[in-house]
Amino acid sequence: MNRLQGSLAWKVCAWSVLLIAAFSSGVFGVRTLMGLDSATSGSWQDTMQFRRALAGRREEIVTAVQTERNLVLWEKSIQEGTAGDLAYADVKFFQQELGETEKRFQRENTWFRFRLLSAGGQEVYWSNLEEGETLTDTVAQVEYHAFAIEEALAEGDEDWDAGGIEFRIEEENSATFSVDIPAETDGVESPDRFVLEYGVPEKVTEAVSDEFSAAKAAYKENWANFEQHLTGTLILFGVSLAGLWMVLWTSGHKAGEETVVLGWQEKVFFDVYLLAMGSVAVLLAMGELLAVDILYEWSFRADSEEFMKLGTAAAAGVFTCCMGAVTLILRTLAVRLKSGSLGRTTLLCRVVTWMVSTIHEFFLDLPVTWKAVLSYGVYFFANLLFLAGARRNALIAFLWLLLHAVVLLLLCWWTVGFQRLRKAATTIAGGDLEYQIDTQHLPHDLRLQAEDLNNISVGLAGAVDEKMKSERFKAELITNVSHDLKTPLTSILNYVSLLKTTEQADPKAREYIEVLERKSQRLKKLTEDLVEASKASTGVLSVQREKIGMSQLVDQALGEWEEKLEGKKLTVVTTQPEGETWVYADGRHLWRVIDNLLSNCAKYALEGTRIYLDLARGRGQVSLSVKNISREALNIPPERLMERFVRGDASRTTEGSGLGLSIARSLTELQGGSFELAVDGDLFKAIVSLPQAN
Repeated sequence: MNRLQGSLAWKVCAWSVLLIAAFSSGVFGVRTLMGLDSATSGSWQDTMQFRRALAGRREEIVTAVQTERNLVLWEKSIQEGTAGDLAYADVKFFQQELGETEKRFQRENTWFRFRLLSAGGQEVYWSNLEEGETLTDTVAQVEYHAFAIEEALAEGDEDWDAGGIEFRIEEENSATFSVDIPAETDGVESPDRFVLEYGVPEKVTEAVSDEFSAAKAAYKENWANFEQHLTGTLILFGVSLAGLWMVLWTSGHKAGEETVVLGWQEKVFFDVYLLAMGSVAVLLAMGELLAVDILYEWSFRADSEEFMKLGTAAAAGVFTCCMGAVTLILRTLAVRLKSGSLGRTTLLCRVVTWMVSTIHEFFLDLPVTWKAVLSYGVYFFANLLFLAGARRNALIAFLWLLLHAVVLLLLCWWTVGFQRLRKAATTIAGGDLEYQIDTQHLPHDLRLQAEDLNNISVGLAGAVDEKMKSERFKAELITNVSHDLKTPLTSILNYVSLLKTTEQADPKAREYIEVLERKSQRLKKLTEDLVEASKASTGVLSVQREKIGMSQLVDQALGEWEEKLEGKKLTVVTTQPEGETWVYADGRHLWRVIDNLLSNCAKYALEGTRIYLDLARGRGQVSLSVKNISREALNIPPERLMERFVRGDASRTTEGSGLGLSIARSLTELQGGSFELAVDGDLFKAIVSLPQAN
């Protein structure tokens, strides 16, 4: 299809179809217009051609009467000796003209029948009726025309010309003829008044060839051919429209080009091009109408067949040129629309766009406060203008109400946009960093704010991603390093065990072996804590939650730590509800949480103090509270204590790794619970909450 649109042969074919069909429809259209009068008339004597022919004969008779009066004046001037040297030649000219007119009105030369009577109707001056024949019985309809001739001759004017006599003809007994009378005259004769009765018989044949027989023949021919001409006009005009569609369809396309190609027409501004080509089209259309009118006038002549053919072809050619001009306008419009360049190739549009964009940019560059003040000022003065005329004019009152409606809609638009902005800000603040605000259909200032929030969201999401990558990298690093340390550490522990089985004579050697064993065990514990902290923080540990007795687990843990706590002179005070307290948790991970809390007490609690373990249940939760007095001053926030590698002992003289509380919180959260710390002076309190099992 694209190849067909860009084909040169197809474009030539489209233009050929358009122009040929336009020319042919023009020929048929001219014939249709010329036959329209006959097709809409009930009789051939109702056509305009007949009426004009009848009027022409009437004017010939009036002119003949005037010529006769001129002849009388000249003969009188000759007899009186006041005529000029050319008077005799003028008389001969008038006599010849009257003879030709009389011949044209003889019965054998025309179907026109008439009687020229005196004003009273008593005397017949001229007629072509036979003796005893009446005009009423002869013609289809009797027409009447009354006229008068006033005449005068200037004294001593030897060069007087009959052309100086002026007369005005009016139809149906209302005609007045006037003659210019010089300042000085010998006298004025009384005006001559006449009545003309005339008409044409209904039955007109080719026996007498005149304009009336031609009018009847044209009526019959036009009546017989009107439908054919009209059908041909419509069909051919439809074909020309199809050609126009093909031209518009192929316009802008070129072989080998995927996009619309602009031609030389599109380099001219569209409004300038439209003005020029539109003027040409209007002139051609006026020429077409003038040509049809001239053809219609010539159609009254019996000897105009050849002229009619040439005139019809010329009128059809003018119509074709008009159609071509309109097609060129529509073609460049189609190309501009296809390429989307109509706006920028229209001079008026570019000027208006530049003005609007300049004002718009000026308004947008204003601060928000000035925008509000300016907008309110426009609204205020518009109110004053409308309010002044609203009482007297209903239209102004309607426009005033419309102004308030528009302002209300603008305020609602701004409010809806602001609510969208608030909702988006709340969503982003809630942690949904991937949320993006739809900035379409937002006011300018709110759209800028929304774009800033979107950028903040993108920036925060990027920062979070980077942090997560960093955390994953640290976790992977810790896991890999811990794994790499386990192999040599295992070897060290094995060799230390072997050294302990050998007998050492030197007491120092046995002491060194004990130090190696103690430090190796501490390093092993640190490595295990690192691995477990890494897994717990990344959530890769498997969790198998089941129904577990919390009281029993606490008692077992206290049994494990009883000796160490007594060695630190720490007294454990427990408070538990009656009966077993069941929780829904992973036993292995829960044991590690309790173990880390008791280990934390053994390491950092003040010697000779008490440790309080409170177990409580209620509202679907089971909480374990561990409280002790810290040996060192706690100047660290609770959240800081739960971070990795952070210890309550700032001097780091204890054996802790700073991972116990962090591991305990991670493991608790993996089981669906919560882990909280509270610090009040030297009082340290840890609370583990887990879902209660029924």
